Amino acid sequence: MQIELYPEFDEVFDNNLLKGIFYPLCKIIRINNEPLYFVSSNGIWTDGDIKNDTNQSSFTCFELKNGKYSFQGDTNVYIGYKDAQKIIQVLEKDFLENGEQYFAKKIKTDIYADNIIQNLNIKPYELDLEYYVKTFYEFSMNKLIYQKTETFGAFNHIIEDWGKPDKSPIVYTISDENFSGYGDIEINKDYLFPKSIEIEKYEKIGLIIGYEFFTDGNDSYLLLDKENNRVISINHYS
Repeated sequence: MQIELYPEFDEVFDNNLLKGIFYPLCKIIRINNEPLYFVSSNGIWTDGDIKNDTNQSSFTCFELKNGKYSFQGDTNVYIGYKDAQKIIQVLEKDFLENGEQYFAKKIKTDIYADNIIQNLNIKPYELDLEYYVKTFYEFSMNKLIYQKTETFGAFNHIIEDWGKPDKSPIVYTISDENFSGYGDIEINKDYLFPKSIEIEKYEKIGLIIGYEFFTDGNDSYLLLDKENNRVISINHYS
């Protein structure tokens, strides 16, 4: 399996509807040259009261179309998504212009968040702005550090003065017997998924550890229904 970190948003999704909601984490290419993507909606809380067969708080389904993810769900699951779609443009522009300086000065997350929030002209109605901004910075700085040093997951070590990260496979094997917690997902499947989704029929592709890309412990599991050209991204706090 070939792993490519930090694919561009347009490579992963077939339109911009989820821009500001989902982060592309990595692309994997398997033996048959079929690309699959790990993604995460960390930074945005979800509405647990919205129920449908495509996306809920615990999962999101994507259709595979021409090698990209197509979303047919309800964006209202993601609390404050309209604010996020506006704010992401401001954050990305600022980081493009100033990210190198943030890296050189080792600007810590709290300082970055305080400064950028003061300068935002948007006052979000539902979005947890502090959580969103901090998550963006963690992801963006981790990505920049990887591009500059080819070191994965070094944000906390370089910026936040944590110890050096352990070497990571990036994509972990899903196992009922290890730390992955997939056993908990299987036990609670009737609560987590609608009856239309039978996860035991899906191929287990792998697991991404949330804090290696952010500092959030919300991990991402990827399952594949090859027959129907469909994947499920499952959220699970470790």
